[in-house]
Amino acid sequence: MNKGEIVQDYLRKYPETATRTLATKIYEEHSPMFTDIENARTLVRYYRETIGKSNAKRREKADEKFSSPFSTPQEYYDKVGRSHKTPNQNYNFEHSHPLVLSDIHFPHHAEDELLIALEHGYKSGCDSLYLNGDILDCHTISRFLKDGGAPTFNEEREMFWQFIEYVQSNWQVPIFYKQGNHEERWSHYLARQVPELFDVVDLKFETVMQFEKYGIEHIQGRQKTQMGKLIVIHGHEFGESVFSPVNPARGLFLRAKSSVLAGHNHQTSEHHENNLKGDSLACFSTGCLCQLNPNYRPFAFTKWNHGFAEIKIDTDGSFEVDNYRIIDGKVR
Repeated sequence: MNKGEIVQDYLRKYPETATRTLATKIYEEHSPMFTDIENARTLVRYYRETIGKSNAKRREKADEKFSSPFSTPQEYYDKVGRSHKTPNQNYNFEHSHPLVLSDIHFPHHAEDELLIALEHGYKSGCDSLYLNGDILDCHTISRFLKDGGAPTFNEEREMFWQFIEYVQSNWQVPIFYKQGNHEERWSHYLARQVPELFDVVDLKFETVMQFEKYGIEHIQGRQKTQMGKLIVIHGHEFGESVFSPVNPARGLFLRAKSSVLAGHNHQTSEHHENNLKGDSLACFSTGCLCQLNPNYRPFAFTKWNHGFAEIKIDTDGSFEVDNYRIIDGKVR
């Protein structure tokens, strides 16, 4: 017990005892705790509110002087309203062996490499196909200068549907589509050109792309997909600067501080580190499946490469990533 607790205990036992008498008794029985009788007497008076009442009055005056002019949280919400926040929960992936393809950029896809990746996933026994963003290029609805004669957005959709029908006719696995920054061009286009129709359900990207018809599971562009202990994103969620280092995976690690796989950068790379708790962290950036020398960037092949990933997820959430390159028509 501390001094205050001792004094309060005596006050409960001897409520009618005089202050000086009680202080003397406390000091005699607990002298190591109190410097002298006066020290004990001061505390007895305080807990009898001789001192406490005076302090209480001072506190009341202080409360009056510095009382808050702001309302309670509920009154604030009623007057002003709550801040706008878009729901952005994790998407919990329930399959254990996905084939991950990103940056196909229809209609600028690399036909041979795309087929090689699909064939590898089929032969490896992958149980799902995860399309990790920038599957469509959405070229003609972008805010950038357009190439003359480029396929329209509707033609890109048609090409994508033909691709899905081809896959489903040869490989019966669930398909997941995560939006990348190129798919977000659709909502940006609506916001610029016809803001009045921005929220029309029939114009949502997943509706326009007929995902329900083709049985495709849609994942929003700003969602994280949780594959066990590995987070999968497209890569644009952090902004361009995260991928400026020579090793994109290391740049991803410096921002994420967790195990992450991303596309977006069109470059295969890996980075592994352990933290002070002994946790092993790994980050991966995957190659693309589009042309390596598009008109707007003819020398992109100096940094870009073809590639894809195969992920195996254990029941405890641990994972294994095979981050493949495609070189000269072979998976390496």
